[in-house]
Amino acid sequence: MANKYFVKSKDLINKIIDKVRRANSFVDNYKKVGKIPSMPTNAFINMASSMYSMGRLQEAEDLLRSAVCFPSKSSNALLNLGIIKQSTGDYSQAIKYYLAAYKKDKNNSKSFVLWGNCLAIMGNLEGAAKKYEKALDINPEDAEAYLSWGALLIKQKQYRNAKEKLQESMKYNKKDLRPMYMIGIVDIELGDYVSALACLKYVISCTENNHEALHNIAYIYFKTEKYDEAISYAKKSLTIFQYKIETYLLLGDIYAMKNKEKESLSFYKMAEMNGLKTFYLYLSWATSLQKFNHHNEAIEKLEKANELLHGKDSDEIYARLAFSLYKIGDSEKSLENIMKSLEFNPNNHLANFLWAKLEMDNRNYEHAMELLIRCEKDYETKGKNFMFQAICYLELGNVEKSAKSFEKALEYSNDSEDIALEYMKFLIKKESYELANTKFKQLMKTTKNKDLLNNYFIITYNLAKQNSYKYNVEKALEVIKKIEDLGYKHLYSDEKSELEGLLRDYE
Repeated sequence: MANKYFVKSKDLINKIIDKVRRANSFVDNYKKVGKIPSMPTNAFINMASSMYSMGRLQEAEDLLRSAVCFPSKSSNALLNLGIIKQSTGDYSQAIKYYLAAYKKDKNNSKSFVLWGNCLAIMGNLEGAAKKYEKALDINPEDAEAYLSWGALLIKQKQYRNAKEKLQESMKYNKKDLRPMYMIGIVDIELGDYVSALACLKYVISCTENNHEALHNIAYIYFKTEKYDEAISYAKKSLTIFQYKIETYLLLGDIYAMKNKEKESLSFYKMAEMNGLKTFYLYLSWATSLQKFNHHNEAIEKLEKANELLHGKDSDEIYARLAFSLYKIGDSEKSLENIMKSLEFNPNNHLANFLWAKLEMDNRNYEHAMELLIRCEKDYETKGKNFMFQAICYLELGNVEKSAKSFEKALEYSNDSEDIALEYMKFLIKKESYELANTKFKQLMKTTKNKDLLNNYFIITYNLAKQNSYKYNVEKALEVIKKIEDLGYKHLYSDEKSELEGLLRDYE
């Protein structure tokens, strides 16, 4: 699945390839021409530039056609006619104008840069690269040629080569921040977050309201697990531009990771209110709803996501539907969706994981083990995967492998209360009370999970009975107090009296 957070951006790369000329308005914006042009050609070009900037393309085209009729060595009128045709999607006609411009002025490299951009948009990437190369043969210092070539190489995922071209573009036009921004994007792709952050922070220090740079800084902080900084920059991005779906997804998902349900769900809702009703919005929204156990709502969002595929199938949607259906107790429909998911992608981790859980429910432990091993590499479910493997091994009579799998489960999810509970039960059954206490005493300091506390009481109570040290007795009484504070006042009345009697013996 594509990266739903990272703004590469398709906006920016398409702008570079399709709209490089917007950086200079028409070619060079004719900065060298004064308010009163000395030649009729320049007068018509300047008027055409004004019409173009106002979106009056036909009037601009008419003026440029008139400019071409005047005797002039300049090819700018022809280049600008090509730009107009390119902006309307008539790439073949645009290329004809660029070719005519080159024939008129063979020293103007811009004709090949713009020609290359057209070819890139049309999907002729090899042809585009050759035109940029030709532009640089004419003018080895053409910054726009290097910039467009760099953008093309990003599109081809040739990131190191792209970076070299972009650095050349910076060398020949130090005032243009686009190559710096794009180098930041390349560094993100290469995993060099330190360099990427330096580039993007420099860009925002020199520009105002650069929401894409702010978003990608947030993305870097997300990737480096600095979630508070990621939230800060993502929110700054949203204050400037409220219509980038990736920013809402980033914020919604980060808050979900931080277990902040209200904040998480609010950003998906805001995105929907702003009309950003995309497949990824509803998939991410559903995933967070599942995390917070709102499975009926999650099913509604998944169905909306599915509608946006317009008849196409997504193994991820079927797997997510299967998960919520399983959680609301509809095992039959859950299995139907698991099979649909695996039909399109036999390696879908979540679908295999859920199928394994259904097989465990039906006591088919050997097949469940096969399925769990198949999806073992999925980091999202890795801890629980090993926990379920441990349960399967235990049911199949292999206590040693069960213990090893529980250890692996803790290694990947050492704060999971579900894993802690199952491992506790396993160690209690083995009467390994000391080991259980060592492994879970830190988690027990903060938990309010009644089942965990009940099992931990069994551990501390048995330690107090086996080794009647004052510390063990006090610890067991502390656990009873925590359980009472949850509203279960008389659950361990007899044990409490017994332990208080042991404690009095120490006085």
